[in-house]
Amino acid sequence: MGPITKTWFITGCATGFGRALVAAALERGDSVAVTDRDRDSVVEWQERYPERAVALQLDVTDPEQVQTAAREALLRFGRIDVLVNNAGYGLQAAVEEAAPAQLRHLFEVNFFGMVEVIRAFVPHLRRQGGGHIINFSSVGGRTAAPLLALYGASKYAVEGLSLGLAQEVADFGIKVTVVEPGAFATRFGASAETPAHAMAPYAPIREGMAALIGNLAQGEPETLAAAVMELADSAEPPLQFIGGGDAYGMIDAEIKRQQLEMEQWRALSEAANSKAQVRASA
Repeated sequence: MGPITKTWFITGCATGFGRALVAAALERGDSVAVTDRDRDSVVEWQERYPERAVALQLDVTDPEQVQTAAREALLRFGRIDVLVNNAGYGLQAAVEEAAPAQLRHLFEVNFFGMVEVIRAFVPHLRRQGGGHIINFSSVGGRTAAPLLALYGASKYAVEGLSLGLAQEVADFGIKVTVVEPGAFATRFGASAETPAHAMAPYAPIREGMAALIGNLAQGEPETLAAAVMELADSAEPPLQFIGGGDAYGMIDAEIKRQQLEMEQWRALSEAANSKAQVRASA
């Protein structure tokens, strides 16, 4: 008996991880609803795989488009087994540099758009008795870096959403995995937004970060896509999956730093509500 094929709905498929995921799924015989805000950039997949791919227009910040794309995908395939929320982009700016509109749009795409897509599919996944929601976060959703605080905040939101969502939908047979990639050749740095008016005091940090990012060894998106295929096939996929050895090292170091700091301040932490405990037991 051969492997059971799956049907995917993937956002942000024009480049990077989205494109690599589409290719991996279709090449192994699965079916895919291929979505992007520029449908023309993904229609090639429908032309190459007319029986197993449908290209759909989807700007995740447009709730009506989200509902329409979900409806069209379900009409085309009848079910969705794996929902991948990949659409997103970066912002490299100090907290005080970014324009309010930049910050709000960042969250509209990276977080609120993801929520809209999830809300469109959870009722269907409940009715069909299961499914797998895979949300793309970042190593920046578990760690922090200067000039990436705002971007990281949007990914920390994805982490919190995913961890809570997993508990809400577990009884319905729905699995949730949040993927945390490190450095990959996805044009993330080149396509990231920057402040319209860079502030001089941050110039040294900006130069240092540019040098750091420029010297990072970058993995190929196809290798992470292959790993995601394994996650989708797993009966018990992880809740959090670190994508790449570099990300693993950074997240491991951050967890150890947090644990050390927690222990150093444990006595004061426990004393902070000691009176409340006494009153509760009285």
